[in-house]
Amino acid sequence: MAILDTVEGLLKSVGIKYSRDPKVITMRWKTDHFEDLKVKIVTNNDESWVYIVAPFTSVNQVEESVKQKFLYDMLKESWKANGVKYGIDNDDDIIVISETNDTDLTSQEVQQLINHVVHACDTLWEIYPS
Repeated sequence: MAILDTVEGLLKSVGIKYSRDPKVITMRWKTDHFEDLKVKIVTNNDESWVYIVAPFTSVNQVEESVKQKFLYDMLKESWKANGVKYGIDNDDDIIVISETNDTDLTSQEVQQLINHVVHACDTLWEIYPS
């Protein structure tokens, strides 16, 4: 069974709403700072890793005058965050990501990884220069 099929079953068992296409599970969350936060679950090609990813915004949207401080703050928060990393992907988008190579996940573990990402997005919103 494909790992995304397993994760889909775990999401169903805990009542998390999602949509699915063949390679991505997408969830939408309402939080203190987001009306429609998209969180995606994907795997690497050999399905040995599961990634829970929330795209934030392009790093190019941050004004040059505050970019260095913001990236420094983001790095510090990444150190403090529980179970997540803040990063920049190949398209220069800021992302929040949690990953695991435990492909024998439980519903509680999946829910916890998702919750960490959602909470970390709210934290990132608080340090994002406005």
